[in-house]
Amino acid sequence: MAFPWWFLTLYRKPLTFLVILLLVPLVAICGWLYVANERQWRIREGQDLLVAARLASRIIQEELSRTHEIEEAIASRPAFIEAVKRQNPTALASYLQILSDLTPMIDRVMVTDLAGSSLAELTMDSSGGPRALPPQDAPGNPHPSWLQPISGVYLRDHGSGEKVVGVSSPIRDGEEVVGVLQVQYRLQEISRWLEKVRIEPSGFLYVVDHQGRLVAYPFQLLPGHPKDVSEWAPVSYEAAAQGEVIRFDQGTPSRPWTAAVVAVEPFGWRVIAQQPDAAMLKPFHQLVGSFATLVAMLAGLLSLLILRWAHLHRATLRLLAQQARLLSQAERRRVLAMIRRAERATRRPSRGD
Repeated sequence: MAFPWWFLTLYRKPLTFLVILLLVPLVAICGWLYVANERQWRIREGQDLLVAARLASRIIQEELSRTHEIEEAIASRPAFIEAVKRQNPTALASYLQILSDLTPMIDRVMVTDLAGSSLAELTMDSSGGPRALPPQDAPGNPHPSWLQPISGVYLRDHGSGEKVVGVSSPIRDGEEVVGVLQVQYRLQEISRWLEKVRIEPSGFLYVVDHQGRLVAYPFQLLPGHPKDVSEWAPVSYEAAAQGEVIRFDQGTPSRPWTAAVVAVEPFGWRVIAQQPDAAMLKPFHQLVGSFATLVAMLAGLLSLLILRWAHLHRATLRLLAQQARLLSQAERRRVLAMIRRAERATRRPSRGD
């Protein structure tokens, strides 16, 4: 079997031969495996973020929808509608007490007329129990939040700086709207719903309303006007209820992040679960580091064997070269001896003559 010239040339240089035919393909394969596995790791982590965001979205949707359904059930009671028309605070307070008992996590429940004046109101005191406010003392706050079943974030009043979310149901007497039944949740309470949804190791989850204002955030929200974060990259991304995984840069200095964005339908809210890429890929890099250490140890052992083989290979080549020289010299001596014998044989007949 004839070998190509380049193979024979490399074979005479054992170190170059092993580097080109063994180490270069090995490094190429390791590089390809690293890139492929990192991509798969990112996909898996992105799916984990998506699952967390979907879970948080489901929790919010179920809690607010349940509150709205209870509200509608009470607002449709004929006796309750009659009490609103007569502006009977005692009768209204009894219904508000029922609503407060059925939804213990609320902060305030009220009945208002269309101008926003309070007809009856219950608020949770520091002990967690309901406390009725007389209509004349209630801080009537005509706010357009009642126009939507689930409102965005708004200030309850400028004095307290308390930010709330309202769940509202119109009170109808036939086709005529005679009042509004509204439940208010403090933002801290909504954040408590999501406490068990964790993004490991260094991620976090937050919620924004349909106007891009923070509803729930793992870090402290200061009192005052709602914080508008509509310019944040994940918030500005349009997402569906199934959610999307996106990558973006954020912070100073800029760092790459991965986020899952899920819409809370039909409220128009969005849940964002995000994590820095460095933290997300840290377990993968640790695994790669352990594997690389093992490969380095094996490569070191293989290098020693290769060096030993190269030394023996060079010694073998030198021995073969020496034997080739000896054979060449022996062949040259044999040829010279044959020539001399031929010359002597030629001379003998001439002497006899």
